[in-house]
Amino acid sequence: MEMHKQKGLTLIGFGLVLVLVVFFAYVGMRLVPLYLEYHAVVGAMDRLQEDPMAGKLSPGAIRERIMRSLYVSYASDNVKREHVQVKRQDGVQVRVAYEVRRPMVGNVDIVVSFDRTVTLRQ
Repeated sequence: MEMHKQKGLTLIGFGLVLVLVVFFAYVGMRLVPLYLEYHAVVGAMDRLQEDPMAGKLSPGAIRERIMRSLYVSYASDNVKREHVQVKRQDGVQVRVAYEVRRPMVGNVDIVVSFDRTVTLRQ
């Protein structure tokens, strides 16, 4: 008579795997929109960098172009005008630096910092 061992997860093992999957799905749902917004910021800055006339714009006009691009792509929730810095040093440098804090569970928050700098052609 041949003995066959049962294979598979126990109920406790299945519960642990389910808790881990739910936890990482929840963290993903909290983080993915922040990174999609940052991707829109990167796209707006890249489009500005590719424009040959962008280096001749005033700092206010550069800020306005970035903010308008973010508004159109529905990504202007966390990025404010004061986060866009324009410096005329070795060309025109445009920096967007901001931090986002999202509540996770109870008094635990997720803090994500984004910082990107491009140099415009003159």
